[in-house]
Amino acid sequence: MAYVDALNSRSVARLIDVGGVEDETWSRREAERILADRGGRGWRIEGVRVDLDMGPDTGSARLEAEDKTGRPLRDTFTVIREGGAWHLAFFTQQPAESGKESTSTDRPGS
Repeated sequence: MAYVDALNSRSVARLIDVGGVEDETWSRREAERILADRGGRGWRIEGVRVDLDMGPDTGSARLEAEDKTGRPLRDTFTVIREGGAWHLAFFTQQPAESGKESTSTDRPGS
């Protein structure tokens, strides 16, 4: 799995590519944080399950891996197919598109 390869190689560029986001300042910063937390540990994939439970181009993936010391990694991602390539949606700091308002959970009068 390209995500685990990017973690093991501590490659910002590969992590950005797997995430399917633009190579920009915000994505490099977030990739560096992910790699600082999980990178370079020699992850070995134990299992991956992908379900297209949200449509033909969107689904969920469950990853189970173990690092070289036996520490487990379990994570669930949304997977999205764009232009024939599958990407994991794990970047959380992506800025809103220009001209679009962000959503809010605040209710009027609260």
